[in-house]
Order: sequence, then C-alpha cells, then structure tokens
Amino acid sequence: MMRAYLMEMTVFRDYAKQLLGIGFFVVIFVSGGMGTIVAAPAILTMMFFLMGTMAAAAYDEQNGWGLFRLTMPISRRDVVLGRYGVIVTLGLFGLVAGLAAGAVLVGLAQVMPLPFGLSDALTLSAEDVLATFFAAAFCLMLGAVIASIETPVYFRLGQNKTTQWLPMITVLMFVGPMLIINGTGILDDGAIHLATIGELLGFIESPVGVAVFFAVAVVVAAVALGISAAVSLKLYDRREL
Repeated sequence: MMRAYLMEMTVFRDYAKQLLGIGFFVVIFVSGGMGTIVAAPAILTMMFFLMGTMAAAAYDEQNGWGLFRLTMPISRRDVVLGRYGVIVTLGLFGLVAGLAAGAVLVGLAQVMPLPFGLSDALTLSAEDVLATFFAAAFCLMLGAVIASIETPVYFRLGQNKTTQWLPMITVLMFVGPMLIINGTGILDDGAIHLATIGELLGFIESPVGVAVFFAVAVVVAAVALGISAAVSLKLYDRREL
C-alpha cells in the first residue's frame, strides 16, 4: 500500500500546489463578499476533497496510467487503499492550510494595521472562531461522504463513464432526501419539537458543542471512507481494464 500511496502523492504533488493557489483565489473572493474569513478553511477542505477525488480518477484515464500502473509490483488492493490515503491526505491538507492561513492573517491584523480596512474584517470574535471550526468540521464530513460515494463509482466505471452519472448522483444525494423529508411530513408543525432543536443549536454554538461536533464529523468521515474503501476493493477487483 505504501508504494502505491507514494506513487499517487508523487503524481499529485504539483496538482496540490495548483489547487492550493486556486483555492486561495476562491477564498479571497468569497471572504471579500462575506466580509469575513470564517468560511475559508471550510472552502479549502471541501475543494481538496472533491477536486482531489475527481483529479485522481482523471489521471487514471490519461495515457493509460491506470492500466500501466497494474504492471508494476503493486496489487489492486494497494491501488485502492493508496487512492483513499491520498484523498484523506489532500482533504486534511486543505483543512490545515485553511486554518493556518486564517490564523496567520488574523495574527497580522492584531499586530499591524492592514490596508483597505482589512484589519477590521480579519478581527474574529469568539463566536466567529467557533463558527470557523464548525464550518470546517461540517465540510470535512460532507467532503468525505461525497468522496466515499463517488470513488467506488470511479473505480468501477472509470472517469469517463462516471462523469455521465455524477448529475444523477448529486440529485440522489441532495435533492432526494429533501423530497423524502417533505413527503413524510416530518417538518410539519408538531412533528419536531422546536424546543429540542433550540437546545441542540444552543449546545452546538458552545465551545464544548463545537468540539463534540468536530469529533463526530471525524468519526462519520472515517466510517464513510472505510465502508467506501471496502466497496471499492470489491468493485475494482472485478473490473476488467
């Protein structure tokens, strides 16, 4: 597995740098529109999970790399586990880069005046800090779940065919659950106690609540990726290249 992982990381070394540049470009405009950098780590985390997953599958199709790789002394199991290792590495890299960049900018705003009124925009309250970690945890979980759903499809069908199925997968993931919830009437008056929701939201807005949510998000992401890897192992083993 380690050999396959290092091979993948070698391929993605330059891509990760490019993606980081694109990510910071997107973050600048989003943060400028919002007037805060609260969402910056979350955006980078999501981008690295999703773009890393798609780019990995695209590289497999280029110049027959996916087929040539199997002529090397690595098994299909190594290929799958190495790919998931790369996806996790990229996602965590986006998270760490976003948090580190945000911390540096906020620190600069505290010790020196920045032009264009940036010092005021980069000053974060305690609530903003909690919101930053909450958003980052949520996007960590969501990005991992989406990657865990798409990656087995990539391993089974390849990048070209999977691209045709992605719109339907997106609809099933996001639109489908909302239609089911609305159809069951679970959101009708009385179906959900508003007091209970208020207590839950109040707990999440506290430091302990954010810490608990972050831990839960990590566990959910790990479980989703673990199940996905098991499925991918079976699908890729049956695939004829």
